[in-house]
Amino acid sequence: MSSNNRIGILGAGRAGTAIARAAARAGVDVQIASTRSPSQMRYHLLQYAPHAEAVYAPQIGTGVELVVLAVPQEDLDDVDPEWFNTRILVDATNRWEEEPLPEWFTAGLRSGLSSSEVIAQQFPNAQVVKALNHISHWAMDAPRSDDARAAAVSSDSPEAAQEVAELVRVLGFQPVVADSLSAGQHTEPGTTYFNVAATSEQLSQQLI
Repeated sequence: MSSNNRIGILGAGRAGTAIARAAARAGVDVQIASTRSPSQMRYHLLQYAPHAEAVYAPQIGTGVELVVLAVPQEDLDDVDPEWFNTRILVDATNRWEEEPLPEWFTAGLRSGLSSSEVIAQQFPNAQVVKALNHISHWAMDAPRSDDARAAAVSSDSPEAAQEVAELVRVLGFQPVVADSLSAGQHTEPGTTYFNVAATSEQLSQQLI
């Protein structure tokens, strides 16, 4: 995880705020942004992520090395790639059957790319890592046991994957690192361990 023990989260819905709460419990500082202004998010965050600092979306990468992308994929046209220049971008998004997608996203999927590979094309200056998408917001808030639940980390960048693996570990999960970004498609909706607890061995087999 970034050496300054601080992350950004773009998206203040159920997933984004659950990750923010988990990070805060682990002593990680969080800045969070959404389509709303910080003042508009004030009461929402007081209820769902009281320890997070609200910022404007264009500022989400300021002062952090790692940003979690937790917005609906249908809203990705509203996300400026420049916000993530040189940052590690954790793709925690999911693709749902009924969800309308941007044309560039649909075109990328039709070409045979995984959803995270399409996102990597759209944000070329970021180091994209697929992670945290298959852990529900309920599981994020669940008490941790001695046998940590496994969580997948998939990336084409070994260095970025290790940074995200450390964040996953800090959040209370056992990271299972895959050596390609495309492997992240095995943790999306409809797959065996999407929102289902798995051991490291089980998840490793799923990512092959």
